[in-house]
Amino acid sequence: MKDRIAELTAARKRLVRQMPDVANILPGSLLTRMVRCNKAGCQYCRKGGKGHGPISILSVSLGNRRVRQIPVPGELQQEVVESQRAFARTQDLLKQIAGVNVELLKERKQQRQVFFFGSSIFHVFRMKDKESL
Repeated sequence: MKDRIAELTAARKRLVRQMPDVANILPGSLLTRMVRCNKAGCQYCRKGGKGHGPISILSVSLGNRRVRQIPVPGELQQEVVESQRAFARTQDLLKQIAGVNVELLKERKQQRQVFFFGSSIFHVFRMKDKESL
């Protein structure tokens, strides 16, 4: 049982070492779309035109049904993609660490029950030994 706890603790340490730098993570989705300026005579937006772009937008949920859309310049697009990958990796690792923590809790609980059960038996045997004296 102690070996199992040591294995789980070592597994958790390995997972923690794999965590990316959380200072650079970004949630949300990176979207690309075309935009219309609606200016009269714009060659890109006239009837049948595709519009301006494509432009990249980072869409981030703020909770309470609020979404923030942030335009991302082309030179920052790769950085945003890498930060989103780090965010996804962090979430995945946190789920794995939480799973290991659940298993550790089960093992510690079982170890405590075995110890409690064992000490109760010891106590009962000692009482019977005193009665026989």
